[in-house]
Amino acid sequence: MFKRTSLMLAATFGLASAASAADLTGAEIKTLISGKTIYMEIGGGGSVTGASGPGVIFYAADGNAVFKTPKGELWTGKWTIKDNSGCVEWKQATANACTRYDKQGDTITLINMATGQPRGKIVKTADGNAEKLAP
Repeated sequence: MFKRTSLMLAATFGLASAASAADLTGAEIKTLISGKTIYMEIGGGGSVTGASGPGVIFYAADGNAVFKTPKGELWTGKWTIKDNSGCVEWKQATANACTRYDKQGDTITLINMATGQPRGKIVKTADGNAEKLAP
């Protein structure tokens, strides 16, 4: 009896955990980033910069973007929403894969769609160009 109850609880918990994780839709991504500064903790594996650490991106409502990389460099590009992903064509990078936004509870993890590797996690957001990022 104990073994069957444990298995049922584990199965129920597993389903509840899976149900709490969800990719943001294109409309949700646009609401999250458009006209805002996004503060991230970036991991090296899926990051276009290959560097880990804090990063900041301002996504202007007009489609322009400025990225202060973990190394302190400023990158510029154009962002768009394609289906349920955010895409940025950075002038300073040759491989510009789109990003999936995976929300689990209060945590949003950005996933490189070409490699499946996490790019980083959103730490906080602020309205406007909070860091006054400019190329």
